[in-house]
Amino acid sequence: MKKQLLRKTLIIALVFISGFAYSQEAVMLKYDFVKGKNYVQNTQVTQNVTQTMGGREMKILAEVKLDNEFSVESVEKDVSATVLVSVPGFSVHSSAMGKDTTMNFKDLKDKSRVTFSLTGKSLSSEKVDSSDVSKVIGQIDFAKLRILPGKSVRVGEKWQDKTVESKKGSGSPFATENTSDIEYTLVGKEVRDGKEYYKISYTGDITINGKGTQMGMEMFIEGTGKSEGFFCFDPKMSMVVYTEDNTELDMTVAVSGQQNMTIPMTQSIKTIVKFEEKI
Repeated sequence: MKKQLLRKTLIIALVFISGFAYSQEAVMLKYDFVKGKNYVQNTQVTQNVTQTMGGREMKILAEVKLDNEFSVESVEKDVSATVLVSVPGFSVHSSAMGKDTTMNFKDLKDKSRVTFSLTGKSLSSEKVDSSDVSKVIGQIDFAKLRILPGKSVRVGEKWQDKTVESKKGSGSPFATENTSDIEYTLVGKEVRDGKEYYKISYTGDITINGKGTQMGMEMFIEGTGKSEGFFCFDPKMSMVVYTEDNTELDMTVAVSGQQNMTIPMTQSIKTIVKFEEKI
């Protein structure tokens, strides 16, 4: 009887120890840029918009597929990396009011030199070259990485990241201030395509405020929303290699001037990003 009790106690202790060891497993979450290396980033964005104007509801579908390349020019150890980001091509498909349109752009020369911190934040950006469709590309934040905490994180640990970003997209009438407050969790290991990664899940709130002018009329925009998803971190490359994001937004555009109107709008946006080393 005593032996059975001792054996059960030992088993419980081993289970507890193994579970404790797993919870203490940690990984350094930062980018490890290497001078001379090249990467390919594939981005797919599907956006469904529903807006009401003049009592009429309009639904719009937009799909963007974009490939860009990251060439690491220099690395300041434990500080930052300077990367030449180029956009060789992309496509846009839209559907609205019964009309489908697809545009394909190839052999583009658009390039920007971006300095990233080791957490993935853009410290500076300089346009190097542009094409005739640079205004369209300007609407897409293509030179962007997922933000990492830049420290060792244990499985199950959470961390917060709050950012305030001012944006004025080329061709857009609005200058906006976008605030995001995101909570991240290191979930654990996950196997995708035969490789083992660390999975980070996240969820958080978004607020948007902005104003601008168009055709002599003042325009104001405000909105709130929620973003959630996950991304996979490759500990060998020390890079985020896959991301899935779902964002839901409720927005209102107010117009005053020759015409006064309020346009309610909802947006559902799904983004998938793949990132891999170019061989």
